[in-house]
Amino acid sequence: MKIHLLLITFLLIFANDVLSDHAFCLDFLPDPTNLSHKIQRPCPVVKSSDADRKRAISVATPANNSDMFTVSFSCLVENEKPDLCRKVENAFYTAGQIISSSIKFNTPLVVNASLVDFCKSAGICQSGTGRLTLGGAGPSRFIPIEKDQRVYPQPLLKQLDIENHLEYSPYDINALFNSEGNYWFEEDGPIKPDQSDFLFVILHELIHGLGFCSGWDDHSEFLGIKNMITPAPLLLTTSTGQVIFGGFREFIFDKFVILLSDGTYLSNFTTELNKFSGIGTIHNSMNDFLHYFINTFPSSPEYQITQKMMNISTTSKSLGILSLNKTDIKDAFILETSLIPYLPKSSISHCDYTTYTKSSDFLMRYLQDPGVSLKKSIHLGGNYENGPIGPKLAETLSLIG
Repeated sequence: MKIHLLLITFLLIFANDVLSDHAFCLDFLPDPTNLSHKIQRPCPVVKSSDADRKRAISVATPANNSDMFTVSFSCLVENEKPDLCRKVENAFYTAGQIISSSIKFNTPLVVNASLVDFCKSAGICQSGTGRLTLGGAGPSRFIPIEKDQRVYPQPLLKQLDIENHLEYSPYDINALFNSEGNYWFEEDGPIKPDQSDFLFVILHELIHGLGFCSGWDDHSEFLGIKNMITPAPLLLTTSTGQVIFGGFREFIFDKFVILLSDGTYLSNFTTELNKFSGIGTIHNSMNDFLHYFINTFPSSPEYQITQKMMNISTTSKSLGILSLNKTDIKDAFILETSLIPYLPKSSISHCDYTTYTKSSDFLMRYLQDPGVSLKKSIHLGGNYENGPIGPKLAETLSLIG
């Protein structure tokens, strides 16, 4: 069975309805101190010529479509650990082949992958029995689509042959991994109890890079208010440098998220949030906007929605993904909302750990079980025909793409 990663039909209509020349895109730039680091930067509208598009496709597309991922790999521990560098690079290519065998792409994607010693480069070292940060990955750029009022990850938008679009990042997925992780590779022999299967790790992260992530999160770095979650804030800039607050934008992932208690779509909350009176206000600078937002939003009725969402996102089995053509909540892909306190990038943007451990949909849990290989996880989940791409994950990827 193949999942067709084709953008939903209405995007074909809205392809030219990207935001104005002064829109901001959200760039994902992970570093060892902040693996979820994002910055907003202006994205001009660009026009891709037919010749450029054809040339890019002819250079990058494999003849048999068996691997639609091109990996630009940088190993910063090449001198100390050349064998590890080789294994990691090979694992990226294997992961690309696994995903390409289950998902049909129209346009090849470029992954910017780095292996770095987090301890030496950023002082992030393992201490005691605490968990060691292994790394992370995500879409290199999130791009707003005006008419749909949502934000799309670049890897999905590139599957459309759009002539006029907001400028793409040179890479489609950014990935950064810690060379100090106790990784296991197929050629190493039996996996040890404290090892992590690197192929498992990067498959998980590449799926995030394809858009398995929610816009609902802690955006305090842009909004200046902690302990609240909202969809991604949208900021625009004028030609004179003024800043306009464009409201809150869901990711395409969020379109299909429901409350499991009653089937209400999370998009209803976004609609209510966007009634905030400050949307559309013009500010002389980013600092002026932050001062305004910090002093007005907490006293608004919309702020209470963010607090309600914080409660929902820390209540076990409260949210799930459900196709628009389904009505039975039992068919939902349950999302991770059991973590207390709320854990940015882990809560909501993963499937429920308890429900999907030892199931065919094990891949997108927020924790990987040490000492359990990818093959073992597939076996424990019932040897599903698509291997690590389980049925509910497959359906979700089909929905968002």
